[in-house]
Amino acid sequence: MPRPVPGSRIALILRRLRGRFGISAPQVAVRTHIPWYLRILILIAIVAVSVAFIELAYDAGRRIAGFDRSETDQLLAELRARNASLEEEVSGLRAQLTASDSSLKIEQASQQLLSERNAVLADENTRLKEELAVFERLVKLEKKLDDEVLIDRLKVEPDTAPGRYRYAFLIALQGSRRGKEARFNLQIVATPGGAGASSDKITLPRRDDPNHAQYEIELRNFRRIEGKFDLPANSTPVQLEFRILEAGTVKTSQSLSL
Repeated sequence: MPRPVPGSRIALILRRLRGRFGISAPQVAVRTHIPWYLRILILIAIVAVSVAFIELAYDAGRRIAGFDRSETDQLLAELRARNASLEEEVSGLRAQLTASDSSLKIEQASQQLLSERNAVLADENTRLKEELAVFERLVKLEKKLDDEVLIDRLKVEPDTAPGRYRYAFLIALQGSRRGKEARFNLQIVATPGGAGASSDKITLPRRDDPNHAQYEIELRNFRRIEGKFDLPANSTPVQLEFRILEAGTVKTSQSLSL
């Protein structure tokens, strides 16, 4: 193996020295030493300036695009004020609606009351017309009848409860007794029928009858009498006799077959 020549080594060293210190030597930068805290402050300042510049650019861009923040805030304030005004108006309308609803309910209640009153008056008018017709009929019958007391339009119908009946009739004073206060007692005599029924007649009112007051009659001219009476459930009356008594004496009577 050949050994290196000493002259070649020297040439190599020279070439390296020329490359480091000659024209082709690498450039060396000389920098001033800055403390780390100054670098941080400078960086913060640069960031703050950048943010401010960005905000200015953003506001300028919004103005160019037709969007102004101050105008927007003013518009929002106007909208809030308008919303408050509308809410106040809605509250007033609600109060008016509540008052109108109350007035409507009162009016409906009044109309219902008037309707009921009209119905009562219509029934009363019908009853008065009926009584007037009956009174006119009684006046015509007065010349033919000698009784001081007259029973007319006697009706008896079964009620909802078994053995209970409803009755109605018109009683009138005639002749010299008309226009004078009179007191009578009503007596009902029922002749029972049906299988297993007793042949004994039933006289009402009984001593223990809770509706004893309905059998007492007071009148001056004429009066419509209505009431109810009870019979044993197993007995069906085939005939009823309604008697008008004065001081225990029968003044008039009328019979009805069922």
